[in-house]
Amino acid sequence: MDKKKALKIVQEAGYELGNLPKELKKDKQIVLEAVKNSSFALEYADNKLKKDKEIVLTAVKQDGIALEYADNKLKKDKEIVLTAVKQDGFALEYADNKLKTDKEIVLTAIKQNGHALCNADDSFKKDKEIVLLAVKQDGSALEHADDSFKKDKEIVLLAVKQNLNALKYADESFKNKINTSFINFKKLKKDMDNDEDFLHWDTDEKVSITCIKLSNDTDWKTNYRVSVESDQDEDTSEYDVYGEFGSSIDEIESAVACFLENGGDIMSFALDECLNVNKILKELKKV
Repeated sequence: MDKKKALKIVQEAGYELGNLPKELKKDKQIVLEAVKNSSFALEYADNKLKKDKEIVLTAVKQDGIALEYADNKLKKDKEIVLTAVKQDGFALEYADNKLKTDKEIVLTAIKQNGHALCNADDSFKKDKEIVLLAVKQDGSALEHADDSFKKDKEIVLLAVKQNLNALKYADESFKNKINTSFINFKKLKKDMDNDEDFLHWDTDEKVSITCIKLSNDTDWKTNYRVSVESDQDEDTSEYDVYGEFGSSIDEIESAVACFLENGGDIMSFALDECLNVNKILKELKKV
């Protein structure tokens, strides 16, 4: 294959660099065109070109995660790492450990993605300024903060306000305040009534609530049964059914109580937007 044909190929699909002859993967012009089209083409470049700053910068400007394929020496280059985390905070994972202690780089990373906190040096997980910025970007980044901040009312409230799911990472003193009184059962019933195949799993997918349309002897009726199921049998695909309930509000409340008694997570209702966020925030302020 000649160079002209190779250039045309990678300009149309950069990842095709991986299928080119070894010698062409050593050609800077070809590799540069490949990473312009697809940053992850860097994986297939000759090792010598993975040390080329121009090529690596071109790749990480497109997708910071391409830093993974750069030569280790360039993972120590602050300009390259800063460019990478600015594009995708998770690129911090591939930076040299020394740069994971660089505050400018860590701040840039978490401003782009709060969860980048998980790849920062542990000292930043104990830094309130950093943790506050992380949960402002994504409340569930609370997961990666030092345990002391999971008890900090200011941080927990900010995290939950940004993302209700952050509550599952908070200290038990906050989580214990949440009960079925915060569930909007009218909305839950409406969701069930509008979806005859309604299925609600808890966050670990161990327990579910299903809503099944029933029929009588002559025709189908808009009537629902709510079941709480768990422990699917691998051979028969059958479930253990803990309870069956009607579709009235009272029956659905009973079904949810059964769901929780059998290991269901109340925070799973946040995914269906059936938890009253404002009411929860008001309650948490009392902790």
